[in-house]
Amino acid sequence: MLDGLASRSSTYDVQSPDRIAYGFDATAELTAFAADADSALVVSDENIVGAGVTDPVVAALEDAGASVDFFTDVKPEPKLSMVEDAADVLRDGGHDVVVGVGGGSVLDTAKLSSALAEHDVPITDTLGMGNVPGAGRPLALVPTTAGTGSEVTHIGVFSDSEGVKRVVYDAALFADLAVVDPELTRSLPKPVAAATGLDALTHAVESYVSTLRTPYSDILAREAIRMIGSNLRGAVLQGGNNDEARYQMSLAATVAGQAFVNSGLGAVHALTYPLGSEYGVGHGRANAMLLPHVMEYNVPAETERFADVADLLGADAEGSTLDRAYASVDAVFELTEDVGIPTSIGHLGDLDEAELESFTDIAFEYSQHNIDRNPRDLDRDDVVQIYRNAL
Repeated sequence: MLDGLASRSSTYDVQSPDRIAYGFDATAELTAFAADADSALVVSDENIVGAGVTDPVVAALEDAGASVDFFTDVKPEPKLSMVEDAADVLRDGGHDVVVGVGGGSVLDTAKLSSALAEHDVPITDTLGMGNVPGAGRPLALVPTTAGTGSEVTHIGVFSDSEGVKRVVYDAALFADLAVVDPELTRSLPKPVAAATGLDALTHAVESYVSTLRTPYSDILAREAIRMIGSNLRGAVLQGGNNDEARYQMSLAATVAGQAFVNSGLGAVHALTYPLGSEYGVGHGRANAMLLPHVMEYNVPAETERFADVADLLGADAEGSTLDRAYASVDAVFELTEDVGIPTSIGHLGDLDEAELESFTDIAFEYSQHNIDRNPRDLDRDDVVQIYRNAL
């Protein structure tokens, strides 16, 4: 349903990395990417390298004749200082290309460190929208989870010295090559597969109802929702034994990433900010806990679209359009519970009214742009009430 967005007076831009290689063993495409490189820096983390997940990446780079070094000091919810450290290693080592291999934290670090290695500016000057001086070293991004979509976005999320999340948006952060190889998700732990898969669902749902959505993002968001509804349970509960589910989830995460980078997100991504900064909850898990509660708030503003979401998730919904719309909320609650993620925030601790007010302050201060793109207007009382409902 494009609901009148495609008018003669409307022109839309499509934002995307230069190239996407997708499929089992797609890592072989890195050989051509590094054909002219003498050396490559692989940005990753110790656990991924230790588990051997980066082995096919290294093999592909070495097949190109490039020597390979590693930067593995990336941690979840990466700090700006980690990006600076990676940029120093890249610059001092004279590496020709950068290859990020990991989850969203790793890929975001690879993006911004690539640019900082080329441009001698303070990292704080790059924060916000459109402040990166220019393109960095040739960059390939290889996700090892099926969720963040970071491989196809121009966005990086980092914590500053005070633990506050800061965002960088700039077209200079798009990868030259995104390599999506479902094989790299084979050994993904179930809790990570669940959280990242629900992160992808959040991207798709928020894209579909964003105030900045486009006909192009609609197509991508709808297909991502359908694929996640059909495959997330299999990818989590059957893991490495279900190649089809893993293949579909890897594709869905990338498609959802392309959807939201062309539409913007919404209130879920605003309200999860304090869960990460104050309680250290991972991004995907935080999104999963709040998604159905924000959906429930938004249903009256986009009833037909949430009815679509119910259908795409395979909900057995009958009745009025409004009934079907609320069935989408029930479907997300059920999916989240089935894959083992909490559907509330109450387990984080004794969250009293003062704490919920503090959460609200953080959401409005650091994520106003996501609140602005939400399909239903939100004031402070609305946000506090959503947090209450999520307890």
